[in-house]
Amino acid sequence: MTENNKIAVVGAGIIGLATAIDLQRAGFNVTLIDKDEPGMGASFGNAGLFADYARLPFARFATLFNMPGMLLDKESPLSLQGRYLPALLPYGMGFVKACQEQNFQAGCVALKALQLQAKNADDQLFALTGAQDLIKAEGCLGLFAGQQGFDKAKQDDLHKRQQQGVNLQFLNAAEVHELEPDLADFYVGGVYYPDTRFTVSPLALCRRYFDYFIEQGGSFLQDRVLSLKPSKGPSAVSSTSGGNHSARVQMSRETLEYSQVILTAGVASKSLLKPLGISIPLVSERGYHLTLDTVDKHLTRPVGWLDKAVFLTPMESGVRIAGTAEFAYEDAPVSTDCTDNMLAHASHMLGIQPEVKSDWVGSRPSTPDSLPVIGQLQQYPQITLAFGHGHLGLTLAAVTAQLVGELAQGQTPSLPLAPFAPERF
Repeated sequence: MTENNKIAVVGAGIIGLATAIDLQRAGFNVTLIDKDEPGMGASFGNAGLFADYARLPFARFATLFNMPGMLLDKESPLSLQGRYLPALLPYGMGFVKACQEQNFQAGCVALKALQLQAKNADDQLFALTGAQDLIKAEGCLGLFAGQQGFDKAKQDDLHKRQQQGVNLQFLNAAEVHELEPDLADFYVGGVYYPDTRFTVSPLALCRRYFDYFIEQGGSFLQDRVLSLKPSKGPSAVSSTSGGNHSARVQMSRETLEYSQVILTAGVASKSLLKPLGISIPLVSERGYHLTLDTVDKHLTRPVGWLDKAVFLTPMESGVRIAGTAEFAYEDAPVSTDCTDNMLAHASHMLGIQPEVKSDWVGSRPSTPDSLPVIGQLQQYPQITLAFGHGHLGLTLAAVTAQLVGELAQGQTPSLPLAPFAPERF
């Protein structure tokens, strides 16, 4: 028999770390498990933004119709490695379905609900772990190189964001220059999000969370999880009784049993669920970043070139340029086209050829409808899923953790979870 309060969190990225802390605070005995050190997956490589403005799903017909041209353009932020195409078919079918207007609108409502709770959840987690020094509140800029693209965005995406309650301001070129005088003169104007925050080190933030978790008595096992083996038969799992149901976590060195398992393993979650008969159209959407030495060119806040879908973020280690969406297996060869394009974009934005100090590639876990998977499995309610956040893992980590904590305690979630349910696909 397992102790009723023993929980395993499988995956030590930003979602898993935040979730482990929330469960720990609720009184559970929490073990965090990952094959790598905490924070070394997609959580390591992101642009560092708490993207409060991101309330529109990517899945819409305008995006769908633009995809063929983008895939044929070597300078496009979207690319596909050919051998990954068969794995994309279920995702593609779900993407088309999510593009339907009623589904797109439902996705907007769901993302907005998460975003409205995200800031307070973040603030609580920052205060608890003493991470405030890693967070900067300088807003964020999104710029356009051409007036036509800027005008179109004002009428479409940016207008929709205003309708969603996002605080934003339109700026002309002179106003942009006043905020970021070291940028090259490549833009006609852009949008300023004054409420957006960023971290100067995603890895340091993960480590701060991890250190707090360990200091409070948490356990960490660095091992590869091979399978999840829930006890047979569906049954409600109570935080007080635990029922007669549990789940074993089989690792390369040992197998341990827990009353509940929280799966926060990103792209790897898909393969762990498959033997249980759970099929989720999760894909590997790889992102890249370069860390740049920009010499005497300084930025105060993240700056995005929205035409190219890249962001420059000033961090402790240098200016990070991050972006791109490459559909490819996690272990596929690095695309030099992606890194070359990013360096060219950075040079254009800064007006200099910066030195590349380091580079990185990693896989985001992305769903067809741009919504994360958050919820207990109907067939095995002792297993809760929390992954598939795509570009919003950092942004939605703390609020996701709160929702998972509520589920683990048998409470009614503070947000409706039907839009994020594993069975929605």
